[in-house]
Amino acid sequence: MSIFEKGCLVQLSVSIWGGRIKLPSSALQVDADPALIRATKFLVDRECLKPVERVRNEARGDLYEKTLPFPIPGVLFIPKELIGKIDEKLKEYQTDFDEQAETFSRNYDLFMQGARLRLNSLYDPADYPADIRSKFSFSWRFLVLDSPGRSGVLTPEIYEREQEKFQKTIEEFHELAGATLRARFAEMVDHVVDRLSGEKKVFRDSLIENIRGFLSDFSQLNINDDKALESQVNRCRAILEGVDPKTLRSDEGFRGEIAKKMGTVQQQLNAMMIPRPKRKIRIPEANQSGTLSVQDGTLDVTESAESTHREAVA
Repeated sequence: MSIFEKGCLVQLSVSIWGGRIKLPSSALQVDADPALIRATKFLVDRECLKPVERVRNEARGDLYEKTLPFPIPGVLFIPKELIGKIDEKLKEYQTDFDEQAETFSRNYDLFMQGARLRLNSLYDPADYPADIRSKFSFSWRFLVLDSPGRSGVLTPEIYEREQEKFQKTIEEFHELAGATLRARFAEMVDHVVDRLSGEKKVFRDSLIENIRGFLSDFSQLNINDDKALESQVNRCRAILEGVDPKTLRSDEGFRGEIAKKMGTVQQQLNAMMIPRPKRKIRIPEANQSGTLSVQDGTLDVTESAESTHREAVA
C-alpha cells in the first residue's frame, strides 16, 4: 500500500514581522574592525510580538505531535484519520493568530512612539513598514507526493533516475518515521520516570495528559506497523489506565509503584532505540530550478535531490 493511501503531507507557513534590523557599521562607535562586529536594532519592544509568536509556537508544537517528519524541510506527514482534526485545530490557531496580529497592528503607532523614545538618534521612520498587517500571515496546505509520470517531457534515462530517487525518498521516510516515533515515545517515558522517581518532584497534570495523547494517536501514527513499539505502548497504556495525577502527587507509595512500572517500559525502549536518520531534501526558492515542483496540490520529484543535515521544521 502506498503511504499516500494512509495520509498526505501538510505544510504550515507562518510569517511574523521580525521587528529588528542589522545596524550599519557606521552606527557602531567601537574601536574594532566593523567587519567583525554585528549589532541588531530592535524596532519595537520584543514583548509586543510575544502574543503572536506564542500562537505560532503552539501551532507548530501541536502539529508536530500529530504528524511524522518527512525528508523535506517544513513538510510533515499526517495520517488520514487525523487530517480533519488537525485542519480544525489549525483553523482555531489561525483565528487566534489573526486576532493577535490585528491587536499588534492597532497598537503599531504606539509601539513606534515608544521605540522613538528609547532608540533616540537610532530611530528611523523608514525602518517601519507602512502596511504592518501584511507582514503577518498564517496558512497551511495539504500535499500529495508523486513520482513523475511518463508525460513525454522527461527522457527515459531521466524518468528512470527520478523514479529511483522517488523510491529512495519514500524508503527514507519510513526509516525516519519509525525512528522518530520510537524516540518521541521514549522521551515521554523518560520524562515520566524522571518526575516520578526518587525525591518528590513538582509536575503538572500535562505530564500524564501528554503521554496519553500520544497513546491515543499511536495507532494512526504507527504507519510502519512497529509491533515492538506497539507492545510497549500497550504496556504503558495499561500502567496509566485510571491513574490520576493528583493521586500521584499525594500518594508516595503509588507514585513509586508507577515509576517502577514505567521504568520497565523505559528499559525496553532503550534497548530498541536506533539512530535517527537526518538526511533531508532541500526545497529551493521559487525562482530557481530545483528538486520539487508543486502543481494542483501535488509535489512532483523532477530534478536533483540534495543531502543536508538540517532538521525539518515542525
